Amino acid sequence: MGIFDGKVALVTGAGSGLGRQYALALAKEGAKVVVNDLGTNRHGEGAESNAADDVVSEITDADGAAVANYDSVADPEGAKAMVDSAYDEFGKLDIVINNAGILRDKTLVKMTEPMWDAVMAVHLKGTFLVTQHAVQRMIDAGDEGSIVNTSSYAGLKGNFGQTNYGAAKAGIAGFTRSLALEGRKYGIRTNAIAPIAKTRMTDDIDMVPDEYGPEDVVPLVLWLCTEEAQDVTGRVFGAHGHHYFEYNVETTPGVEPDERWTISAVGERFGEITEKATAAGGEGGDEVRELFAMLPEVFDADAAGSWDVAIAFEVQGTGTYGVEVSDGAASFVDGSPDNPDGKVTFDSAQTILDLAAGNLSPEKAFMGGQISANNMSVLMKFGKVFDLVKAGEMAAGAGEDSGEKPAKQKSGPGPNPEAVGNKFKPSARFVEPEHIVEYAKAVDDENPRYVEGDPEVAPPLYAVAPLFEGLENALSDRQLDADLMNLVHGEQELVFYDVLRPWDLVAPRAEIASIEEKSSGWLVDVRQWLMRDGEKIVEASSGLFVRNPEAKKSKKGGDDAGPADDERGEPAYTEIQTVAADQPKRYAHATGDMNPIHLDPNVAKAAGLPDVILHGLCTMAFAARAVVDGVLDGEVENLGRIKVRFARPVLPGDELTTRIWETSDGSYEFDMVNQDGDQVLSLGEASGR
Repeated sequence: MGIFDGKVALVTGAGSGLGRQYALALAKEGAKVVVNDLGTNRHGEGAESNAADDVVSEITDADGAAVANYDSVADPEGAKAMVDSAYDEFGKLDIVINNAGILRDKTLVKMTEPMWDAVMAVHLKGTFLVTQHAVQRMIDAGDEGSIVNTSSYAGLKGNFGQTNYGAAKAGIAGFTRSLALEGRKYGIRTNAIAPIAKTRMTDDIDMVPDEYGPEDVVPLVLWLCTEEAQDVTGRVFGAHGHHYFEYNVETTPGVEPDERWTISAVGERFGEITEKATAAGGEGGDEVRELFAMLPEVFDADAAGSWDVAIAFEVQGTGTYGVEVSDGAASFVDGSPDNPDGKVTFDSAQTILDLAAGNLSPEKAFMGGQISANNMSVLMKFGKVFDLVKAGEMAAGAGEDSGEKPAKQKSGPGPNPEAVGNKFKPSARFVEPEHIVEYAKAVDDENPRYVEGDPEVAPPLYAVAPLFEGLENALSDRQLDADLMNLVHGEQELVFYDVLRPWDLVAPRAEIASIEEKSSGWLVDVRQWLMRDGEKIVEASSGLFVRNPEAKKSKKGGDDAGPADDERGEPAYTEIQTVAADQPKRYAHATGDMNPIHLDPNVAKAAGLPDVILHGLCTMAFAARAVVDGVLDGEVENLGRIKVRFARPVLPGDELTTRIWETSDGSYEFDMVNQDGDQVLSLGEASGR
């Protein structure tokens, strides 16, 4: 058994050197491998199949599975062919290692344009072409994946006689960091390796020690492809023989004068502008360390109870810090505690400092991927036991010693009623054709007007995708201070004034309309609008219920279900939908709603759910599809209004039946029941336009 059993990998330039070692090691650990090599020399000259064939033979002779590919990464059709080869031969693609490369070394004044173009084509363009095809296939298949690109010391630090190579490799580092941001929502992580090893590319470079073998680089690259590294993305690592390290882009604190700069002032203060931060471990290190050192001072022993734990906090680019709780007391550890019970990772010092300053809500940071944890129960308990904002005030000298008290946000445990009326204006965005298709497929709506060729219109509930940012901003509003881990979506209504079409430029707007206290929590109503050319296209109302975890549970009254079936007679239309195992993930990626209760079983269970649940708006999309197809002649333009109450969580594998009754000309009632006959959507209303 290997760590890559069931995985499929593509390695470019795998006929020799580092690529060959990657391919052999992947195969040894159980992966099926597409071995790509054009068969050229290190200058990109010549072409033969022997190199790839020899590696494939080594793998198959050892009872592994591999197939050869001889295409050039710089050729668009060739790049596509090698990605397609993985799907044609093995049915999937999980790992891509972009390793192919050539050299054309000359000083700048002696370099010809063809020498420049050749290096750019293979390294930078080749990485782009292969990765683009691979990522698209992964997204289409709904698969997660790992991509490892190859940068270089020459691109990150510079090297004499390699302006072309250095520019290409620097471009790959930037490409990697940018793609990591794009790929995060699809579960596709992207990292880069900048290795120094003795291969045919470096055989005549005396600076590279003979003992720096390509096999020394392999463990780091392969680890980045494992599930253990699923939270590592957008990072660049060096491997010099046995020496592994990370490249970080650092900035100095810099200078911002009260007056505008003059040329002479720049010269006078150049030393200050370029002076590096004194913080050990990176920019912001002093502030971050002081913040964690203050945590024992803001420890709530009563809330902790008998909690006994050691937590490691990794702040990327800064360092690792620890907190230990034992016998009703907390202590700070400068570094990682021994055998921590959980590890919490912040993507930057700025994230943890913004959280401590109260400028960023923990829920929004977590849902946005700025915070991750390998033990959700530890992270959730930490938030209840330590007051991070108070620690930030104390670390900044604004705690008790200053005599100032932080502004009181609310008088009770629920959402703050003073937030009513707060408005939010996210940026306008285009309705992109490919996004329409992605959304339609995520909700299993195969109407050809949405998914075939260039879509004509968007499905009705596609509107929730551009509206989502406004809803997210409202719910994570600092003044509102809602506990998102105890929030459930109660009701949703949408009114349609027009349909959405490809390349519409739409502007979402949102407002916290009301907060009403109930016996077991608080009902928050968020109103939203989607504007196009100054005109309202869609109006929405989201009823969100914030549960009070201290309230006693009570049985709901029987009026939520609507009329009994025997009162309504036979439905005018029914439609059955089975929830696919990957439906929550597909819907999350298509809408940007990455709430971990829909994606992470540990988070869902910590919230009291049996497993990840499907987004309520996805079940509503199923119902909207049934309404449009079943009673509105299949025309999305005919839908004027739809409203539902979310009655019960939906799990992958559930069989859902939408039932529709006509109540008057052009008006309908509907509900949705699961395989046990329990309503998951109730009090459904729809009307034509």
